[in-house]
Amino acid sequence: KNMFDHFNDNRFSIVLACRQSGKSISSVAYLLWYALFNSEKNIAVLANKGATSREMLSRITLMLENLPFFLQPGTKTLNKGSIEFSNNSKIIAAATSGSSIRGMSVSLLYLDEFAHIPSNIIEPYYTAAFPTTAAVQNSKIIITSTPNGMNLFHRLLTDAERPEGDPMKNNYKPMRVYWYQVPGRFVTYIRLNPH
Repeated sequence: KNMFDHFNDNRFSIVLACRQSGKSISSVAYLLWYALFNSEKNIAVLANKGATSREMLSRITLMLENLPFFLQPGTKTLNKGSIEFSNNSKIIAAATSGSSIRGMSVSLLYLDEFAHIPSNIIEPYYTAAFPTTAAVQNSKIIITSTPNGMNLFHRLLTDAERPEGDPMKNNYKPMRVYWYQVPGRFVTYIRLNPH
């Protein structure tokens, strides 16, 4: 199953992926698709730093500019912090420490490199953001990260992987992408290590 299907088929997704696996670019492509084909949706892209989330928004802008003409929507707002489309869907980029989405009804919350956000920032933010996003009907939460030790991301992922019926199991659907699953990586490894 690919990442796009995983995001689309599950309300709450959590993905552990190796570096350079395409998780961030796949995620922002999904966010753009979601904004274009669903009207009146607020999508928040959050990362450990505002600069990182704005970089992700610039990737979305580049994808938008390279869509075939017949797929390009009208845009009401297009700047470094947000894109608002003519269908009234909006993508906002912010740092998890900021208050730019506080009080907003978010339809899709995307948290990138979740395991690399310091626990003193992410734990209170997540505790506040999860219930408000989950309360919105048909909302989605997507969390992606590379590994970074024992933290909230690790706890959410391991609880998501618990068997059905386990009282510690959460509502996230887990996915893991290992280095050898990335096309071309395993072949390169074999060539460099023939024995």
